[in-house]
Amino acid sequence: MSLLTKVVDRLSDPGSLALYLSSKEGAEEDFWRKEILKYEQWLTGEIPVLYKTPSPAPEEVVAAPNRRDAAVLTWHRKHQERKYLRDLDLPPDAFAGMKLLDVGAGPMPSATCFSGAQIYCLEPLLNRYLTAGFPIHYYPTVTYVHATSERIPIEDGFFDAAISVNAIDHVNDIGQTADEIRRVLKPGGKLRLHVHYHPPTRCEPIHLDDARVAALFAWCPGLRKISQTQENYSHSIGGNESFAVWSNFS
Repeated sequence: MSLLTKVVDRLSDPGSLALYLSSKEGAEEDFWRKEILKYEQWLTGEIPVLYKTPSPAPEEVVAAPNRRDAAVLTWHRKHQERKYLRDLDLPPDAFAGMKLLDVGAGPMPSATCFSGAQIYCLEPLLNRYLTAGFPIHYYPTVTYVHATSERIPIEDGFFDAAISVNAIDHVNDIGQTADEIRRVLKPGGKLRLHVHYHPPTRCEPIHLDDARVAALFAWCPGLRKISQTQENYSHSIGGNESFAVWSNFS
């Protein structure tokens, strides 16, 4: 039974289904369920290039019990890990020996690109990603924290470093999110944010710009914008949209 069938079973009428899919969480789940299908087509070469990444050669395919898992695991290794390194403009050892929080990690622990770090992935939609079929159980060294960024169930000053890649514009309360990152980050801890500047959308309701980011994270000594572009590892954008990287370290 497909996820969409389960949704239909759970909801009583087409109007309820439409309302579900129009919600922020429902739209996110529906998007990622469709992404898995793309990954499978990319794995087999039916989609030769996906988000600027060519289909894998046979020797690049990650072995797994089924095609879906192989597709997601291969995409994670060949695209997502490289995307994090490129978009954050960091080397793999940037957080070696540190406890690292990835805020809004999504359905794959892309921060595994950082060697020697204890990785914690904060993700409020973890249950939805599991239902959609993402094989998160293949990453035993990663700790997933199933919670919102507005209420992180972690003690004060626990993390040595925090990152976020194109995610803080998805939250419900950006002010509370910034305050929580401050709370769980050690004084003087490392912070690096890859931020999408854009008009509000259903899944990305937060409008950010230089002034707002600077004000929200004014508590972080040394934080500054280090780059801004209309391209990231996956996409090229235009108009009044751009990607900015903010950091308190080089």
